[in-house]
Amino acid sequence: MASPHPDSLAATARGPDRLLGWVVLLAGILLVLGWTLPIMTVEKLWFLSERVSILQGAAELWRHGDLFLFAVIVVFSVVFPLLKLGLALYLWYQADAGGALLGRALGWIEQLGRWSMLDVFVVALLVVAIQASLISDVAMHSGIYVFTAAVLVSILAVQRMTRLARRARRAYED
Repeated sequence: MASPHPDSLAATARGPDRLLGWVVLLAGILLVLGWTLPIMTVEKLWFLSERVSILQGAAELWRHGDLFLFAVIVVFSVVFPLLKLGLALYLWYQADAGGALLGRALGWIEQLGRWSMLDVFVVALLVVAIQASLISDVAMHSGIYVFTAAVLVSILAVQRMTRLARRARRAYED
């Protein structure tokens, strides 16, 4: 881990809260696994089947010219979560725990994190649409669960960081 700034949340955290940087890294590992593990198998006509990961699905959308859906998946599944986790780690290790900027930035990350669940919703809609077809069947796989876990772990970690930042800000103002 990077050496924390002396006034950062990482340097001032106590007890289990000291592990929040590691929790954010765990969310990053889960995120990468969620992108690459199969999220579903689509079976067509009872004899053709294909396992699809989030990244493979995005590549297929690009290849078929579905640029809007490609952009939605990439922005909400890849870009937003990466930005969120990277910024959360930076703020955890480098931002002044008593500074107003930290609280505002963490609030922004919390709002951004909620949009990450949009991708899970899009995949769920896709599964429903495919299963509505008479010639296709869908089986869910670990990738969607791992991706969902990454999103939830990151949301919980950032919420805890926000509470710690508010507490530090109040202590700083007193």
